[in-house]
Amino acid sequence: MKMKHKRKVSAFVSVALLAAIVAGCGSNVETSSSSGGKSSGTNEPVSISMFNRVNAQIVVDNNPVIAEVNKLANVKLSVEAPPINNYNDKLQVLMASGDLPDLVYNWGGADSNMETWIKNGLLTPLDDKIAQYPNLTKNITKEMWDSVKSVNDGKIYIVPRTNVVNHWGYMINQTWLDKLNLKAPTTIDEFTNVCKAFTLGDPDGNGKADTYCVSFSNPTLGGNTIWNSSNFLTSAFNLPIQNGSKDTDGNYKIREKMSGYIPFLTYMKQLNDDKLIDPEFLVNKIYVDQDKLNQNRVGINYAHQYTVMGNLSKDKDSDKKFTYHAVLKDSKGVASDWVTPATWGGWMIPKSTKHVDDVLKFLDWGNTAEANTLFQIGIKGLTYDSYDPATKSISRTADETTKLASTTSTYMTLANAVNGEPALIENADTPERLSKYKAQFDDAMKEMTVINVPAVRSPKISNLSKTIPDLMKKKDDQEMKYILGTISLQQFKDFLEKEWYPATADAEKEYIDYMNKLGK
Repeated sequence: MKMKHKRKVSAFVSVALLAAIVAGCGSNVETSSSSGGKSSGTNEPVSISMFNRVNAQIVVDNNPVIAEVNKLANVKLSVEAPPINNYNDKLQVLMASGDLPDLVYNWGGADSNMETWIKNGLLTPLDDKIAQYPNLTKNITKEMWDSVKSVNDGKIYIVPRTNVVNHWGYMINQTWLDKLNLKAPTTIDEFTNVCKAFTLGDPDGNGKADTYCVSFSNPTLGGNTIWNSSNFLTSAFNLPIQNGSKDTDGNYKIREKMSGYIPFLTYMKQLNDDKLIDPEFLVNKIYVDQDKLNQNRVGINYAHQYTVMGNLSKDKDSDKKFTYHAVLKDSKGVASDWVTPATWGGWMIPKSTKHVDDVLKFLDWGNTAEANTLFQIGIKGLTYDSYDPATKSISRTADETTKLASTTSTYMTLANAVNGEPALIENADTPERLSKYKAQFDDAMKEMTVINVPAVRSPKISNLSKTIPDLMKKKDDQEMKYILGTISLQQFKDFLEKEWYPATADAEKEYIDYMNKLGK
């Protein structure tokens, strides 16, 4: 691929840097020499071009972490990294260009886009090669591999990017709660009361009616905005956002037939009618909702257990201002924490790649503790002073913290977890921050009931966005029109009964049969 983007790098590394990272990571790590499989058969570095979704603060030109990757993995890595907020748009353009790199990150994992690229003959099937790479088979579980098989031919075309298990709840402005003498909500009634206080009670103290309870961000992976960022609310209605969970009566159904579907949308309509939702939520770009939280414009945002500390890169006082909490409880007092296989997208190897085995060897190295530690904490003496992998305790100077933000992050990882664990809790670089993280996470987990949801590889239900794209869009529009009050509940139900249910009947049957066969 001709790498024309400004954010690219092809770098080498000094022996001093190699010694530094080895000292920082310790000796109990796998190395690139543990990788199996066929490769170029020489000791010369292999040139690998990569298209990756990397946060905007990272400077890839002359990046010391990428330089260290080159040395440890014996590669010449060039990285093109479009900004996160329009990565998927750039990815679509790339895949249509015919000029593809060796390695492409697909944020959506084994999604409908991947299926289209398979159909168009753009991706390499990997089934016959995976077993040759010990770290890929060790760090990526069978459940994860099963979760990315093509729904059309059952083959594997993407290497899952392992992740820690995210427990989605919400992040709230604790300073607003304290000022208004309120506690973080645990039920839908408490949430409504907090919403009213955050919107009407002048929590920022500026004397203006310019704050809202909650906002949402525009999705980039399909589906409308409320399904992208509201699972902490849907839990109160026993409504899992993803397929793979049973309804309250113990039966599998498509979301639109679940008992909590209409009640949830009706509650969203109530919030909107009462002007408690940020009115710009329909046009927010991705992560704009989090920006508004940091700007004291909204008080609540969906989040997982790492978000408060991760947000320190945007707001240096995040750990003092915000707290993380569990999803809301339903009418029976249950806070359902639906957990899917712990992956974060995956890596695709285009058919045009001339050295597939070398790319797989690189990914194999990326699934070691050595690689994960390098990507997540950087280089000793440059981005940190000391690190204890057992406790995840890390110390950094202010200068090292600044360098870290422009050097690497969890977005840079090839695998974001090794043996299910991250190298560290991002930005929890003091004992106080690490203690706060653990306390909030422990409190949230005590409240939640974990429900493990299997990956659903049912072709018809997975391909609805491709087989009935116009009706999918109309359904999303109808949901939003009901929430915004431009159609009545009866009009919305008529659409479901007359158009949506008939069009999805075959897909629903296949999905139900699939799930019942799994016996989950």
